[in-house]
Amino acid sequence: MKADSDMLREFYFSAGQNYTAFKTKKQKGAPVSPAKAPAAAAAAAAAAVVEEAAAVRPAAAADEESAEQAPGGQQEEQRAAKRKASTEAVEPKRGSAAKPEDRGSNQQQQQQQQHQPVPKRQTSSRSAVRVPGAALAASNPGPVAGGMALEAASTEYILFLKQQQDLQKHHNRLEETLACFETARKDQQKEVTGLRKQAAELLRDLEGGSDWNLTSRYNVDNLVKDASLSLHNTQLTPFDAEAQVLELQQQVANLKKLKQDHQDKEHFDPHKVAVNNGLRRLDRVEKEARSGQLNVAKLARVPDTLLIQLEHLFGTPTLHSLLESHETAMEHLLFKLDRAREQREEALEDGEMQLAEKHYYAIVDLYDELQGEVLEKLHIVDKTLKETAVFDKVRDTYQLKAGDEIKKIKGDKEALKQKCEQDTQKLFSLREKIEDVEKQMVLKMAEDCRRSDESLRVNGSKMEACWMQIEACERELYVLERERHREVKKRVEDKEKDEQRRMEFERFCQVCDSHTAHLDMTIRNCESMIHISNLTGDFVQSGFTSLASDFQAKSSSYGGTALALHKEHLTMFRGLFLALGDLTHKKEKKIEDVDKQIQASHINQELCADTLNPNAKRFSDLKKELLRVRDDLEQDVRELKEKAAEALEKFKLSEEALRDAEVAFIHPVIEHQEQSLATRAKMVEFKALAIGHVDSVPIRNEIEDLKRQIASTKQQVENVNAKCIPTAAMLPAIKA
Repeated sequence: MKADSDMLREFYFSAGQNYTAFKTKKQKGAPVSPAKAPAAAAAAAAAAVVEEAAAVRPAAAADEESAEQAPGGQQEEQRAAKRKASTEAVEPKRGSAAKPEDRGSNQQQQQQQQHQPVPKRQTSSRSAVRVPGAALAASNPGPVAGGMALEAASTEYILFLKQQQDLQKHHNRLEETLACFETARKDQQKEVTGLRKQAAELLRDLEGGSDWNLTSRYNVDNLVKDASLSLHNTQLTPFDAEAQVLELQQQVANLKKLKQDHQDKEHFDPHKVAVNNGLRRLDRVEKEARSGQLNVAKLARVPDTLLIQLEHLFGTPTLHSLLESHETAMEHLLFKLDRAREQREEALEDGEMQLAEKHYYAIVDLYDELQGEVLEKLHIVDKTLKETAVFDKVRDTYQLKAGDEIKKIKGDKEALKQKCEQDTQKLFSLREKIEDVEKQMVLKMAEDCRRSDESLRVNGSKMEACWMQIEACERELYVLERERHREVKKRVEDKEKDEQRRMEFERFCQVCDSHTAHLDMTIRNCESMIHISNLTGDFVQSGFTSLASDFQAKSSSYGGTALALHKEHLTMFRGLFLALGDLTHKKEKKIEDVDKQIQASHINQELCADTLNPNAKRFSDLKKELLRVRDDLEQDVRELKEKAAEALEKFKLSEEALRDAEVAFIHPVIEHQEQSLATRAKMVEFKALAIGHVDSVPIRNEIEDLKRQIASTKQQVENVNAKCIPTAAMLPAIKA
């Protein structure tokens, strides 16, 4: 079809009159393919019709000019020839179709008439013939008929072109009939009336046809520009889009696996409700996403941090499991400590001082081990507290990040939804305006048709009157015929414009409906995405809230456990420090006794040496042995004091923690001082008894005063320890 349209354009540009000869000449160099033969035949037929219509009017105009300028006798001959030619031209049209040889003879006759020498004059305006499509193709070889390509035209449109050409032919023949009116008025009156009726029928048929199958270039881009829409078609959800829920299914599987792997663990219990609610909400999110064309890949990645932190939390060992081994070890050590105390008391009662000293060292070692276990437990609790604080800080960061991501997704979809709603309102407003304009155009077209019908009716009435005054009104008949022809041409043009407008309006309605449906679907998807975003956000926030509550509860529980361990450390340190102090006191007293023995041995050695007594050697060896014993005792005292200093340094951690917790307690150093005071008072009493000064009033009063102070201090210390330390029963009592 494109090749035929190009050939038609070349024919129009060449101003030729025989399309068949022109086509045959062109085809010698480029033969037509069999697939294009029907289309070429149709184009040739259309071109032949156009050629015939273009050839009729110039012949009639030439005859008219020659008739007007010829003498009287020649005018009669020319009129007779014209009448004969018009009769031959009209008669074939009355039948179904004219024979090719008759059409050729008529064309030859018309060409001969055109070649007759006639005086030249300026051609009147009535000789201008409108050839539909030809003039437009000559001025613009592109698409014709309001953007419609020739190859896209339907059969109805080709019929319209032919009917338009037939109207032109009827107009030409009417003018010829009027030219022969002087000699054949009666014969031609019926012909004129019939032709007018045929023209009216053709006009009705022309206006009745509407299925032209025109193609409009109106699309979504034009709609976006006309309605000033903020969203293009590419920014909306495609009709063929499918829901993307693979990442969401993976998250559901990960959460189910997390529940299956850790549901028997202690850490899972505080988050059991949050995990179950999360599974239900994710299932609802998946169903909501599948009900539309939602892509939830980005939304499904929001709970990643929550699942990672839950998995890390569930995999962390509990504080009870970490402290269980140390608790067991402390129970064994406490049992050994009680047994060592009992054995020490039995040794002291039996006077086995060496055995008692051995038990003293054993008790000190046990207290040292207990203190190490308590410090290790404190280290574990402190480490767990720090890890919990880190987890809580990370949880806070992840929670804020997840909330921001949810807000961003919801904000984007709400903005898109708002724009879609605004575009929908703009489309409805534009469509209302276009529909109002269309109604006005339909009314205008109906009014134009009514006025045209009235004009044709008046024209017919005047034509009937002109038949009665034909001789005086011949010129007026020509004018009226041309007026009628102009009106018909206007109606043809109006019909073409009306069909083009209808086609554009239908195309606009189709594009508008399609885009409106697109916007509605996008709005539904935005609402679904906002809804599932809220569900996911509720799940994430509830999960992080559960984590925060658990971390807070664990921090409080760990703080209580740490405080109890600090109190327990106070108990162990008290026992260790008092035991070390008691043993150090006894060692120092023993050193004093050894010093006295050394002094006595030295005196005896000097006395024996003065008399050359052989016992001087024995006293010398005894003094050396006593000096060695004193060195050992001093070494033991130094070691005991170092242990006490080390234990006191380790106790500073618990001391600061107890003071920060505002726990009232008596420092074991003060208790040791009170115990030393009590021991000293007891020794004074025993010395007084030994030297027989019991009845001495000053000594007795001093002893009684010391006893009262010791009893009062002992009662205060034991009351405070009983209130603040649960294990006060395990403390060694202060000896009176």
